[in-house]
Amino acid sequence: MTSNISSSHRARAKLAICRSLAPTLLLAASLLPHTPEAQAAGVTLTISGNIGKFTNQPARSYVFSETEFNALPMREINTATDWTPKGTFRGPLVRELLARVGAQGRQIKFYGEDNYNVTIPASDFSKYDVILARTWNNKPLQLNDFGPFWVMYPIQNMSTSETSGIFIAKLAWQVTRIEVK
Repeated sequence: MTSNISSSHRARAKLAICRSLAPTLLLAASLLPHTPEAQAAGVTLTISGNIGKFTNQPARSYVFSETEFNALPMREINTATDWTPKGTFRGPLVRELLARVGAQGRQIKFYGEDNYNVTIPASDFSKYDVILARTWNNKPLQLNDFGPFWVMYPIQNMSTSETSGIFIAKLAWQVTRIEVK
């Protein structure tokens, strides 16, 4: 019985500490910049698997910083999705991104921050000008709006037969990691 009382006492003490810190934490958070650029700072993309170039040798992966990613040649796709009205998505071609890291696989697996993942045949990236979108209508994609990266096909240039069925599953959002198989 004594241990239950002391556990309860410890829990109330922790709660009291958290409550006393709340105003300080809210003030600190309010002082942080909330611009899209500030929110985008620190965004990274990791590519691993069957690749030939590495920035992280022990993990055998290539990690793109926001600055390095933004320095890549960018393409734009004007399209609508099932989740967004027509707009302009901007990012590098996936095939150029894969070439940059020396990718040698036939399957490319995209992992979302929300634990969603999808494997796409590498041949799609030769057949279509698929981009890894970082912005939509000139605004950096954030976690709460499909970011930081979104696999985007040129849907407006594709036939209905190409975009029917399970095609929509290829439009992975919240992508933070890619694995080449």
